[in-house]
Amino acid sequence: MFNVNILFFGKVKQADVYESVFEYIKGSDISTQEIEYVEGQSEYLVEKWQLGQDCDTFCEYDERQIGGIIIDGRNYTRISRGETKVNYVPTDSLTKTLYTIYHCDRNQKKCISIGEVFQTEEEAEIRAKELRQKL
Repeated sequence: MFNVNILFFGKVKQADVYESVFEYIKGSDISTQEIEYVEGQSEYLVEKWQLGQDCDTFCEYDERQIGGIIIDGRNYTRISRGETKVNYVPTDSLTKTLYTIYHCDRNQKKCISIGEVFQTEEEAEIRAKELRQKL
């Protein structure tokens, strides 16, 4: 991550610029994400995760309203998970598929993300296996 100064609603404001959606999301709390509970599934379940699935993220702004930025020829889009900071991620990384692990609670009939994000399914499966072994 690096910082740039931008003109934001007529004022100079510092913005955080991330190299990828993964870099941005790994520092965020996605533990509010839920998937449907299915009887008999594993207690720790690996699933694909994309930014578009995250109802807490607001990334579909009109570029004219937010002043999308270009740095060294790369387009960046403003993104927010409810913070007051201004954040940008590369526009081409918005559709990147990441992976997270859901804890499926049989008593509550809920599957909630444990809040960790992985770049590959293999990394997520290794972590899920570690969690299953702790049971």
